[in-house]
Amino acid sequence: MDIKLAHPSKTTPEDLKQLANLSAVMLQKIRDEMLEPFPRKEAPLIPSGRLQELCGIDKTRMNRSLKKGDLPQGQQSRPGAVRYFSLSEAMQWIRAELKPVPRRGPGKVIAVANFKGGVTKTTMSTLLCQGLSLRRGRKVCHVDLDPQGSATTLYGINPHAEVSSENTIMPLIEAYLAGESFDMRGLPQETYWPNLDLIPSSTELFNAEFMLPARATAEEGHIPFERVLSNGLDSLKDEYDYIILDTAPTLSYLTINAIFAADGVIVPVVPDTLAFASMVQFWQLFSDLVTGMEEQSEGSKKEFDFLDVLMTRMEKKNAPRLVADWIRGVYGSRVLPIEIPETDLARNSSIQFRTVYDLSSSEANTETMRRIRQPCDEFVDYVDDKVSALWQGIEE
Repeated sequence: MDIKLAHPSKTTPEDLKQLANLSAVMLQKIRDEMLEPFPRKEAPLIPSGRLQELCGIDKTRMNRSLKKGDLPQGQQSRPGAVRYFSLSEAMQWIRAELKPVPRRGPGKVIAVANFKGGVTKTTMSTLLCQGLSLRRGRKVCHVDLDPQGSATTLYGINPHAEVSSENTIMPLIEAYLAGESFDMRGLPQETYWPNLDLIPSSTELFNAEFMLPARATAEEGHIPFERVLSNGLDSLKDEYDYIILDTAPTLSYLTINAIFAADGVIVPVVPDTLAFASMVQFWQLFSDLVTGMEEQSEGSKKEFDFLDVLMTRMEKKNAPRLVADWIRGVYGSRVLPIEIPETDLARNSSIQFRTVYDLSSSEANTETMRRIRQPCDEFVDYVDDKVSALWQGIEE
């Protein structure tokens, strides 16, 4: 069968504008349909069994605590039915039972970065934020530094239609260009998830790529362009235990700022051959960036508390296992002893602008939910245990 090619036509700026508008309208439509019947996301309720798991207690211990009345009672549809707790109530139980290590000193800044797309970077940064607040009772600020606004979208916010420039970190950059200081404490906004605030993103952040280099050769005494975010986040470190930075999958000026602001860096990687090849380039660029900036700043050394590799989208196939062995062979102890599996349930949740922590107990059986959440829980606990050790070291 002969296929006739359509006659090529020119694409004008007006055509591009129309395509952009149509895309924005469709995204809003999809978002509204996914989040029905509510225009905003709502936090899931926690059944008593899941809360026992989070607190590390059994049913008998929970019943004793309920009888004492010191902790939230949750809700039951009828006597003998499953008891459900709001996230805020669940966090009170977790803090009371686990007694997490209190923060000592400033909050920690963690950047989730990889210069390659499709490695679940945004999903993992959001999971980390949700998990730290839920499992460890931490107060967290998530900063979306990707102009595409993927992390912002996961919070049920349309970055194209609902976020203006002044809601993002752009005021910080504008103040930097004007040679002025800026207090970022007015930027974080509450989300549907308790103890988790967000500084959202929008396409306005693309402008930062032109604005930040404008003072790259700044006069003496002025903040270097790669330290703008680091300097700005200082005003948030007393209020938050963690500030998690979600970055674009490119070596942009905002990503450079994220790296220099970070106390720790987590690098998600998918175990396939192309991703492994991309990792080689990532580390080369990362090394050149840090050492190059160090030379420019006359020996001011950038050090990280930790720099870890997290393997995600793991499948039960021979090829991924082989690449996973390569990754462990090269990066050794920097590879976290946790693998985030690829599952249909997790994949479907991301399509619906949700993470596995957003899923309710009615969306899968208990064992399936436990299987997909367990590695995420282990990832969160590993990070918080590592940072808690650093906080304890400050006291010692």
